[in-house]
Amino acid sequence: MSREPEGRTKDANDEGQTTVLVVGLSVICLLLATVILAVTTVNLEARKLLSAADGATLAAADSFTIAVEEGAESGNVPILDDGAAAEAVAGYLAAAGAHGRFEGLKVESVSVGDGGQTVDVVLTATARPPVVNWIVPQGVTVVASSSSRTALTR
Repeated sequence: MSREPEGRTKDANDEGQTTVLVVGLSVICLLLATVILAVTTVNLEARKLLSAADGATLAAADSFTIAVEEGAESGNVPILDDGAAAEAVAGYLAAAGAHGRFEGLKVESVSVGDGGQTVDVVLTATARPPVVNWIVPQGVTVVASSSSRTALTR
């Protein structure tokens, strides 16, 4: 046994312990980096889907017709129709090539509310995170909803 400068004896069983710690820490760091990569990929896919939902909602809000009201407060009022809004959403997604950019893209709902003034669109798609796709082989479903209101001003 050799003497350490601090008066402790060096044991032969202590050799190689640093290697185990370094390997363990490296594995933990790689797992952490993999999880961060997967979460970031799903988040980016959700943000892109939200952008597509915003554009589809805007296209649906622009599909209004004008209803002429008569009476004490006569004026022109924009009215949204469920069928026209759904058609505008489908047209926008086709023109933007959204079905090619998103795997499993579905229009879950297109609804008109608030007396024909507001349109709500809900889209879903599948995100496939890299590296951990063996953990979630069916992918992660991301949902984006957007709302838009139409109004005429002078």
